Amino acid sequence: MTSVQRPSGDSTLADLEAMPGNDGNRYELVDGHILVSPWPSHYGGVSFRLGPILSHAVPPGHASYRLCRLDLPDGQRVIPDLMVAPHSSVGDQGVHAPVLLVVEVLNGLSEEDLACKRAAFAAAEVPAYWVIDPEATTATCLRLEGGEYIAYAEGPVVEVDWPLAVTVDVAQVARPQASAPG
Repeated sequence: MTSVQRPSGDSTLADLEAMPGNDGNRYELVDGHILVSPWPSHYGGVSFRLGPILSHAVPPGHASYRLCRLDLPDGQRVIPDLMVAPHSSVGDQGVHAPVLLVVEVLNGLSEEDLACKRAAFAAAEVPAYWVIDPEATTATCLRLEGGEYIAYAEGPVVEVDWPLAVTVDVAQVARPQASAPG
């Protein structure tokens, strides 16, 4: 993933909150820009199936969250597919930094927007950032080091012991669910 330099936008949380809430899109505010991507459709199943894997591995004092609002410093707001956060970061209106892990399932965000979100997570000092690509059936696990994300595990199956001890088989979590017999 490449780094992107673009001027800050002038959108605010008030602008974000004025966006439609029921049009099938996810609206996020990063560096003054409103990012628009589709709510997870069949890729939503990826976060649905990955969620229990993460929730069984969270460290004490933490919990996992799916499609929950995350407020970052400087008036930024995102809705990661999954995240792991300490209980102390959870409030009535969602989760606020610090968080331990953010997981993004690629689903309609441009490379530029994805790079901007990655930079926002780094600036918020999110120690671990994972990107799941269901089409390529790969996971990329990144660790924050010196203000930059460095890959520490990548592939169709990743086995990690930090920040959680888990094995993720992307083909398994990305497989479409069979319909129940009618």
